Amino acid sequence: MMKLLIADDEESIRTGLKMIVDWENLGFTVCTEASNGNEAVQAIKDYSPDLVLLDIKMPGLTGIEVIEQVNEYCKNQSLVTPSFIILSGFSQFEYAQKALNLGAKAYLLKPVDEDELLEKVNAIKTEILKNCAVQEDSKNARKYENREFYRNLLEKGGNEIKTECNDEFTVLMCSQEYFPSQDKSLIVKNLENYFSFFAREIININGNIALVLKNANEEAVTNCIDRFVKHFPGGTFISRGKKLKGYSGCVASYNEALSFMNYFFFVSDVPYISCHKAECISSSDNLTLFDSHLPDFCSRAVFSVETYDKAGLEKLFSDIKNDVFVVTARSGDIKQKLISSLMEMYNKITAKYPERELEDLQNLNIVQNILDTKSFDEAFSFFCNIFRNLIESFHTNTADSVIVKVIAYVKTNYSQDLKLETLGDLFNCNSAYLGKKFRKYTGVQFNTYLDNLRIEEAKNKLLNTDLKIYQISKLVGYANTDYFFMKFKKATGMTPKEFKEKAGNNESL
Repeated sequence: MMKLLIADDEESIRTGLKMIVDWENLGFTVCTEASNGNEAVQAIKDYSPDLVLLDIKMPGLTGIEVIEQVNEYCKNQSLVTPSFIILSGFSQFEYAQKALNLGAKAYLLKPVDEDELLEKVNAIKTEILKNCAVQEDSKNARKYENREFYRNLLEKGGNEIKTECNDEFTVLMCSQEYFPSQDKSLIVKNLENYFSFFAREIININGNIALVLKNANEEAVTNCIDRFVKHFPGGTFISRGKKLKGYSGCVASYNEALSFMNYFFFVSDVPYISCHKAECISSSDNLTLFDSHLPDFCSRAVFSVETYDKAGLEKLFSDIKNDVFVVTARSGDIKQKLISSLMEMYNKITAKYPERELEDLQNLNIVQNILDTKSFDEAFSFFCNIFRNLIESFHTNTADSVIVKVIAYVKTNYSQDLKLETLGDLFNCNSAYLGKKFRKYTGVQFNTYLDNLRIEEAKNKLLNTDLKIYQISKLVGYANTDYFFMKFKKATGMTPKEFKEKAGNNESL
């Protein structure tokens, strides 16, 4: 709707002008009224009407003076001057001539003829709409030119910069790949909404969205990002370059924000990645050569699966994660490492035990599943679950599967009060049968195996901790310290104290 202002010192005339024409049907809304010339000038400044019905003779300023002041104001402010229709009870030619020379579109005598007013308004409406279209085209052309300028600036790395500027630029990068919503158009729409207070350019560049902010307050930018990402929870998809001066600074801020996008794969719980956050992530990791450790990882994976060593498998996962978590690498490189190492370890196991009916990796679609992941945690969780399922399926329906699981359980829970009867109930088998199977598999009685395990753990704690002997006794499963002394001496030929004292002089201990 276009805006109409009615200025006349007689209220009855203002009311009549509002009623004489169906303004709404014509596409106008009466934004305000004025009863004198001074009010008219202020109302025009406040409401920026498209059309003004203006009385030529009013208290304060005349209609001619109003037009003069408004023309000057709009020129100084680079604003569009409203269209004026002058209304007068006087037919002197000099009034009409002055008004028309100042740009008035029509000069109508009171009482106003409805048809004549309607004809003039329709003509002015057509002109206003035409001018609006031209202005909009011009505005869009300028926006396109600005956008293309910054696109070329960023894509060419500032190589064609001929003149610098004193403006300061902050560049934000939004990843379409990591954007939580399926509707990617919401990125641009919401960037326009949440950053509408800033001088800005939004550029689609190499499949991502760059937001170039000019002379933006840094705290205000932070607040806008926080509000923006709250509407799209589920992952980190924004990176932020430093605020830097000049077009060269704009390029540097863009390159920095672009480099930070590598971190999206590794984090999902922060609003955006900036220089500070990137430094925190990088400094938290000891980077090692994963490939050189792969043979050792394969051997440990096979051994853990063979022995049903769940704790060992989880320790292996931890070690692999520390090795492969290289945040300076591209997400694609990390995914390829996980895929290749998974296949290497799996093939080692299936080659060593071809008789075991283990699921083919092709059926698990591991390559596509890992490539489709959006975060390191998601990719690594899939990687680990393959082996967690494998260790279970490897020991399903085999002659020694129960005994292997019992041994793994004992290794983890040796500090508890373990008995064959308890283990039989836990693993659904007869305790006498379990005892025979255990001796056949290990070569020793269950109690002997348990004592040997506990004594080895006690020796480890004596050598590597400052715990008291009675504390170690309880930690390894002996509630009675005297009984622990007896078992320890029987196994080693020394008391715990003697063992610890001699250990300092004999590294083989």
